[in-house]
Amino acid sequence: MSPTSGKLEPNSDLKTARSVLLCGASVRSLAESAIAAGLRPLCVDFFEDQDLKNLLAAGRGRFVGRIDSFQQLPERIRSVRSSIPLLWAGGLENHSTILREILRHRPVIGPSLDAVELVRNPWMLRNWTEHSAIGCPRLARKTTADTECHWLRKTVRSSGGMGIGGATSDPCDEHAVIFRDGYLQEYIDGVPMSALMVADAAGVHLFGTSLQLIGWPSLGASGFLFCGNMGPVDAGEKVSSQLIEAGTVFVDRSGLRGVFGIDFILREGRAWLIEVNPRITASHLLYEFQQPGLITQQHLAAFGWKAARVQRRQKQSSSTLTAPSSLITARMILWARKELRWSGKFDLPHDPNVLIADYPQPATRIPAGGPLCSILVRADNIECMLQQIAGSQRPSVKQGNSLFRRLHRWGYSMPMIADQLTLLLQRFSASR
Repeated sequence: MSPTSGKLEPNSDLKTARSVLLCGASVRSLAESAIAAGLRPLCVDFFEDQDLKNLLAAGRGRFVGRIDSFQQLPERIRSVRSSIPLLWAGGLENHSTILREILRHRPVIGPSLDAVELVRNPWMLRNWTEHSAIGCPRLARKTTADTECHWLRKTVRSSGGMGIGGATSDPCDEHAVIFRDGYLQEYIDGVPMSALMVADAAGVHLFGTSLQLIGWPSLGASGFLFCGNMGPVDAGEKVSSQLIEAGTVFVDRSGLRGVFGIDFILREGRAWLIEVNPRITASHLLYEFQQPGLITQQHLAAFGWKAARVQRRQKQSSSTLTAPSSLITARMILWARKELRWSGKFDLPHDPNVLIADYPQPATRIPAGGPLCSILVRADNIECMLQQIAGSQRPSVKQGNSLFRRLHRWGYSMPMIADQLTLLLQRFSASR
């Protein structure tokens, strides 16, 4: 990690956690990180995926319950002992009222709600970064939009790229009407990326940057829907400096603490700010294959917490702890093109560097447009990773009833996905 000169007040009294309550849209990868960090996760999410249940088996954790909306969360976790802290994941940053209610009954390992609301305000972010090296797209309301600008229609309550679309200044166009909490953001053409950072008593640090997969039809996605990431990748010293400067500004102005993400567009050697996610983001797993639990451990430490069972190899100071860079990982989220019923009768890949994750329980009905599963491929270098992805659907006697054969029947072509990754990497190389 790369520290800056900015520092926060240290937490003097370390609190110990044996169990932690994980809540978010999907918490499987965060549960893996929590277990590796020495915690026993109690999980609540929207999907109750089979691999999450497998992970929690043998006493390593417990699935508390499934929810259909975050409004159900306070009631769902009421039976969990109130001394067990909450560590929240994707989606809850848009529901500060629910977080505030939970805070009345249990400790939360996360930033203050004031900090969350500040960094989720796009107008505030633009004001703070107006004179920074990082670029910041123009913002507008319907009545103030420049008709010559290419605008995106967004809402502060969306996540994962949902609810984002093109905007027009035509008052007769129903899609031009900006809904509650909505705004227009200038479209920046470039390479979608994200940065993972942490703010703690030692300062603001950059774990690394990764490429984002957005709206890929080969993965069943469209529009601006998030469908995976790849990294870590080196965006260069100039871009890293821009991100650290911006992250320090956000921390100084809002009081943000802990692990957080910055989504940005890379264009001609400059980062353009899209949004800030004040939580552990989906990219955390890209940095944890060689150091499992790294991100959760750093997040806990930033708030003065430690796991009851910390492994010896994790006992390193934050000044020397660095994110691994020798492995590159691609995470591809497949979205259902049509309604499907998931059968649990299939063979998982034999290659330990090709993983299937976030897959449903047997007989689960997956609606069209819903998440199907994730494919994770890791390798020592980009060339090997692309070869592994492209070759994963080749016929083999070892495949048997392979999930990859089933995905091929459902219209997902791994060679085509590898080709798209190649094009993304070429754009990234040209944009640095």
